[in-house]
Amino acid sequence: MFDAGGTIIDLSPSEQELLIRALAKHGFRVETSAVEKALRKAWRVFDGDFAKLDGAQEEKFWTRFDEFVLSELGYRGDAEALVKQLSEEFDEIVPRVDSWAEYPDARPLLEELRSRDFKLGVISNATDLANRVLENLDMRKYFDVVILSEEVGVRKPAAEIFLMAARQVKTQPTRSLYVGDKFAVDILGARAAGMQAILLDRNNVYPDAQCLKVRDLNALRRFL
Repeated sequence: MFDAGGTIIDLSPSEQELLIRALAKHGFRVETSAVEKALRKAWRVFDGDFAKLDGAQEEKFWTRFDEFVLSELGYRGDAEALVKQLSEEFDEIVPRVDSWAEYPDARPLLEELRSRDFKLGVISNATDLANRVLENLDMRKYFDVVILSEEVGVRKPAAEIFLMAARQVKTQPTRSLYVGDKFAVDILGARAAGMQAILLDRNNVYPDAQCLKVRDLNALRRFL
């Protein structure tokens, strides 16, 4: 079982690129490495709060998140205006099917696992957009089940959404492995459901995470 965004698919342009672009419009130049460092720290700090989002009123969370990132970057301009611009850009880009791309390591692994007769699934805090993105990328065919929070009315890290997926593929949670990129949402949620879990930490956001961890999907092979 896999998470979607940040695990098998990603925004294109990325979160980092969008932030750099917005900052440049406000006359603030910043190195990509500085943005990546600020985002890593922000995700560590806000990991627990992110797991509490209900999918309905997330504006305050993202405002706090963006303000934290700007502070880490040393931005001293009109933070409120920049945060508003960031929100507008994300709102324009995220809902578009063509704004999402597959990670290069995703398809080869999925094809190999299918050839080995693994049952595969997606469990994501997402809308039907995730289904449409997978269809657009010709990746929906790899999955026996796709469980999306908006459709089932339950969000990770609640154990029930993981259990739904296990039931649909007729297996026990203890015989299931979940791979996701957020510690509190993905790893703690899957563990609560009785699943094994591996953290996909592409950007080393969680250097001290107490769990199995890989930096890319290729590394999963040694566990399978």
